[in-house]
Amino acid sequence: MIVVSDSTILIGLAKIGKLALLRDMFSKIYIPEEVYREVVEKGAHKPGAKFIQEASWIEMKPVTDVIQVLFLMPSLEKGEAEVLGLAKEIQAELILVDEEKARKSAIMAGFDVMGILGVLRTAKKLGLVTSIRADIEELQRKKFRLSEKIIRQVLQETREAG
Repeated sequence: MIVVSDSTILIGLAKIGKLALLRDMFSKIYIPEEVYREVVEKGAHKPGAKFIQEASWIEMKPVTDVIQVLFLMPSLEKGEAEVLGLAKEIQAELILVDEEKARKSAIMAGFDVMGILGVLRTAKKLGLVTSIRADIEELQRKKFRLSEKIIRQVLQETREAG
């Protein structure tokens, strides 16, 4: 499966020490240059920056259709625009993204999307983790913005509501 990720998913999973879940779930993740800059260069001293820089399974790939990125930038941030552009170029099957505008744009462009809660839910379904409640609580403690409605839904789906 060809998967492209935005920075938010990488940052969130890094904050809770769960970046390796992406490797276990997808084998390889592609990120555009702007996402690499946001996570590794601008976030050099933040959780996960060194891990992402050294991870052989995370591949930085430049977007060649610069016009496409410029076209998307009035409504999306540069990293999100590059994620959509790269996904189109490499015919990705899934985009990992949390921001609502970017999710809507990706869905309108015909992509499947998954946010951080979807990653955790899928990891549990695959048996990669036994519980996700503590991870969700840790994300909240680390000020990662999550929808209470989606949290409740995911916890019900994974039989962790309570």
